[in-house]
Amino acid sequence: DLEEPLRAIDALLRAGKIRYWGVSNFRGWRIAEMVHLARQIGMPGPVVCQPYYNLLNRQPEVEVLDACRHHGIGVVPYSPIARGVLSGKYAPGSKPAEGTRAGRGDKRMLQTEFREESLAIAQQLKAHCDARGVSLSHFATAWVLAHRAVSSVIAGPRTFEQWTDYLGAL
Repeated sequence: DLEEPLRAIDALLRAGKIRYWGVSNFRGWRIAEMVHLARQIGMPGPVVCQPYYNLLNRQPEVEVLDACRHHGIGVVPYSPIARGVLSGKYAPGSKPAEGTRAGRGDKRMLQTEFREESLAIAQQLKAHCDARGVSLSHFATAWVLAHRAVSSVIAGPRTFEQWTDYLGAL
């Protein structure tokens, strides 16, 4: 039931405790439902949606991006480099380096992105990018930013070096 949380968000908006609100990992039909329910109870709708979207996970293209564009909602995807897989640093069949997310045994990554087929795709993309003198992480981030429905991306660097590397995508 969405009405109760929407009423709580509305109370926060009216009290001045928040200015805007958004959703994360919602399907397109649920976004539309939320927009319409917010309108029904007389409160502002969401202004931003945060889907998981990158070259390896294009599911938001099926309905989420169109729903957001239709309802005037900004899109700010997270993990444009697929939790590091689209940096090209992981080779299929090889043990990941100690200090990396996969090397530390990040459960979420190991259950989602860290699959042989994803690593193979990342290596093919890396070869494509290397031949053109472009970093795979720059290419992957720029690819997400190039979608007309995308407003910005949420980067998740662990180090300052990783953070500054994102700038090359611009």
